[in-house]
Amino acid sequence: MNPIDKLIFVSNLPAADKLLFIEAVFTSAYVRFTLCFLSFKKVLNWLGKANESKKNDAFLSVETVKKTEMAVRRCNTYTPWKTECYTQALTGKILLQRRHINSTLYIGLMKDENACYKGHAWLKANDFFVTGYNNRLQQFQVHSFFS
Repeated sequence: MNPIDKLIFVSNLPAADKLLFIEAVFTSAYVRFTLCFLSFKKVLNWLGKANESKKNDAFLSVETVKKTEMAVRRCNTYTPWKTECYTQALTGKILLQRRHINSTLYIGLMKDENACYKGHAWLKANDFFVTGYNNRLQQFQVHSFFS
């Protein structure tokens, strides 16, 4: 998709979705910059408490979680930089934190047939996958998780 088509698509979004998308783009850029150039201590502040999983109260705004999921997915599609699973999960976590929604970021490892390790990160809010869901998720051994 060329840049003009991307701009047209974003300009045709509803106002609330457009604002959330713009917030996701700037947050993703900041996360990406931080992961590339700043110390990991900065990232640790975003992750939350290690090996602790928080559930949301009885009321969880599923609509807000789904809109956040869509904004992060669009960010991956419509930005010039590549957002890997870790960047997507951190971006989603920050966006949900701003909306006072608890989420848990998982980091998993898997050994492939060549004895090489592969990593993957995903984000869940209660039982809803915000980022990182795929069919092979069960093959990843959870290394750590953060709330």
